Amino acid sequence: MCSRCKRLFPLGSRCEPCASAGAKRREQKRQHTRASPWARGYNTQYLKARASILAAQPLCSICYSRPATTADHIVPLSRGGTNDIENLRPACGPCNFSRGNRMT
Repeated sequence: MCSRCKRLFPLGSRCEPCASAGAKRREQKRQHTRASPWARGYNTQYLKARASILAAQPLCSICYSRPATTADHIVPLSRGGTNDIENLRPACGPCNFSRGNRMT
């Protein structure tokens, strides 16, 4: 029985239509990969500002309980923010990644 559509067939875990549909979805996902960090705006200016911010304040400025491992953009790059030190704050990974590109 197919694990996806529950049709009966002789061997394997998926019938041929479900297996080919899954392969097609995986190929489409591979084609829509994310641009490199450099192409998204994380350049040398960002790396220097990130290093100075993490050295100055070791705790996350959002939850104040975990060590800061990333520099969070207050105004996200996708919304017109910059890599200036005034637009960055220290954040732990979970706080930074859960924020996405939302404004504070």
